[in-house]
Amino acid sequence: MMRNRSTIDVVVIILAAMVALTVFVATLGTIVGKIINPGLDVSHSAELIASAITTVIGALVGFIGGRAVGRTEGNGNNQK
Repeated sequence: MMRNRSTIDVVVIILAAMVALTVFVATLGTIVGKIINPGLDVSHSAELIASAITTVIGALVGFIGGRAVGRTEGNGNNQK
């Protein structure tokens, strides 16, 4: 599966997997903390998790858009 991918693709996939795992663990920890201590304020944790998700989604969309533009220019279809 990874054999036919470029190095940049593999790096992005690994980065996305690491961030997904980190967000999952943070979310799970927040839920467990809220269950153990119902009075716990989780608003700061929720903001951090949402910020991480938004940042990664924006970065991936930018990366994919950049790749699409690069391929279009590489194919000689440069439209201005």
